[in-house]
Amino acid sequence: MVCAHEFVATIIKINDGDTLSAFVNNENTKIRLLDVDCYETKKNARAKFQQKYYGLPIDEVLEKGKQSRKILKNLLKDHRYIRVKWGKRDSFGRILGNVYLDDIKSSGMIDVNKYMLETGGCNKYLPKSLLKKSKNK
Repeated sequence: MVCAHEFVATIIKINDGDTLSAFVNNENTKIRLLDVDCYETKKNARAKFQQKYYGLPIDEVLEKGKQSRKILKNLLKDHRYIRVKWGKRDSFGRILGNVYLDDIKSSGMIDVNKYMLETGGCNKYLPKSLLKKSKNK
């Protein structure tokens, strides 16, 4: 990913498994994990789409969403700051980016996006247009 911007932000809230709110330049800003699609936590159009696409009951979609949010919350619970590398915003104005945590134990970085794909019950994000095409094949 070519990143135009990189910054450190203060975590405010975990919205769901792939979205969080943080202070960026003294503004409450939503950050969406790039290329990650966690199940929804509320019954909305995306949850209904996930229900249909993955063939799951809506209650299971929402439960998987709550589990993803819990996993992200647990990962971030001992961290106040995140590092974000990003290049654009989505149609909702959220920053689409790769999120990293300083890992004190290993003196390295934890790639939050990768972590959520591997352990958070999330899927690789695909736009609806690609999902519809692959479903029709």
